[in-house]
Amino acid sequence: MVIILKKIEELNITIGKRIKEYRELNKITQEDMAKELDVVPNQYGRIERGENSCTIANFVKICNILKISSDDIIGNLILTKPENNICSEFEKLTLDDKLSVAKYIAFLLSNYE
Repeated sequence: MVIILKKIEELNITIGKRIKEYRELNKITQEDMAKELDVVPNQYGRIERGENSCTIANFVKICNILKISSDDIIGNLILTKPENNICSEFEKLTLDDKLSVAKYIAFLLSNYE
């Protein structure tokens, strides 16, 4: 199952939850993880809660500590650009209305120069 995320914050939260799940499966404490990563426990906790992202080096270390691949954490995540509300509203218009909007935009642009 692919999970499509529209905000970097959602990505951090999802990655953090997955890291936590694997850490708990391996019966490793946050304190032990923090020690292995050479960070303070609060900083590691923020990674699991998605409040902070971690460096690529620490991400690789986390995967190694948990004996998983990076694909186990990020394999089915897709980060997309947020939907532009104007574009999504434009797409809902009929063809005639779209042509009217395009003509109006062209009129505005011609008067702008």
